[in-house]
Amino acid sequence: MSIEHTILAVISFKPKSGYDIKAEFEHKGAGLFWEMSYGSIYPKLKKLEESGWIKAYENNLQGRKRVLYELTREGWDELENWLYKTPEYPLIKDELLMKMASWHEDLDARKLIAHLEKRKEKSQELLAFVNFWPNNGTSYVSGIGKLALRYEESRLRAEIEWIEDTISALEKGDLPAPQDPFGLAEEIKQRRKDAHKGASDHEG
Repeated sequence: MSIEHTILAVISFKPKSGYDIKAEFEHKGAGLFWEMSYGSIYPKLKKLEESGWIKAYENNLQGRKRVLYELTREGWDELENWLYKTPEYPLIKDELLMKMASWHEDLDARKLIAHLEKRKEKSQELLAFVNFWPNNGTSYVSGIGKLALRYEESRLRAEIEWIEDTISALEKGDLPAPQDPFGLAEEIKQRRKDAHKGASDHEG
């Protein structure tokens, strides 16, 4: 999925300014499914214009001029082609899980619990939005769009439950038995100890 197609999808709901598109991602709507930086929006809008997929026009609203973007015929066709194309399997980039996979058991579990609690707060905030958004009486959310939101709701509920179970296991020290056929846990501890000792000797 490209940023260009994401922008086409957002504009398909209603002509929008660059600021509107930025807000769509900042205020969790489209941002639930796709992350985008503000700096990438305007260069992509220019590229979409040059490709003939969108057109810009001025709109006067309450005496304020704004440049809005609308899909062209070619833009609608490109959006439809993209919608019909089989999506790629999502790439996972989850810093919390990467840290947990790298967290050796002799490290301070309280630090990890703090990470998990922070993640739980964010997940609860997103879950509240997912429940509110399709029932707020103002936003357009299609029936198929609501099916996508059901996925987000079930994912977030499962994540919150997993976080609570994980915090409980860490607090009680009730961890699953590790798999360590080659004794790497002790080796890792020794390597870290040697590294710190070597650094201290060098500083001394």
